Amino acid sequence: MVLSVLGRKKVAVLLKTGVEMERPSDIQGLIYIAFKDDVKEAALTLAKEINAQGIPIDLSKV
Repeated sequence: MVLSVLGRKKVAVLLKTGVEMERPSDIQGLIYIAFKDDVKEAALTLAKEINAQGIPIDLSKV
């Protein structure tokens, strides 16, 4: 549902390192952002991706 509303360019998957996940073929081409222990580790990478899509984010506050 989110993918169809937002579009592929505005959807990212946060994935914990070491977790085996079969990637469904209908979501190929999405951005996958890995983190090791805490999802907060992905914050800066996610913020940069959002910023790259034209949504301004003050990266110094991340």
